[in-house]
Amino acid sequence: MSVDELVLEAWSMYEEAKKLLDQQDIRDAAEKAWFAVENMRKAIMVAAKIPYEETRKISIVLPIFNGILIALGEKKLLDKYYTFQSTLHGLSFYEGLLNEEATITYILDVEKWLVEAERVIKKSKQDRCY
Repeated sequence: MSVDELVLEAWSMYEEAKKLLDQQDIRDAAEKAWFAVENMRKAIMVAAKIPYEETRKISIVLPIFNGILIALGEKKLLDKYYTFQSTLHGLSFYEGLLNEEATITYILDVEKWLVEAERVIKKSKQDRCY
C-alpha cells in the first residue's frame, strides 16, 4: 500500500469509529479508532521508505517507528501512540475495562493525532533524517 492509501484508510477507519460512537457502540468504536492510528503509523513508516509488508510486523518495526519519530523530534506523538495502544486497543476493546467517558475522550483525541501524523509524514518525506 502507498502512503496516500494508508492515510485514506486511517481517516476512513476514524470516520467509522465516529459512526459507531453515534450508535453507542463504544467498544467497537475504540477498536476502529485504534485501526486508524495503526494505519497512520504504517503510513509514516512507508513515507520513511520502510516497505509496507515490513510495517505489519509489529514486534520488529516498533523500534524503527520509535527511532523515526524521535529523529523527527516527535516524542509527544510517539507517547500518544502508546497511550492509544494501551487505552483504546488494550483496556477498552480487549479488556472492556476503560469507562465509556474516558474511552470517548481518547477516541476523539485520535483525530488530533491523525492530523499531527499527517504533518509528520510531510516532514518525514522532506527531512530523511533517520
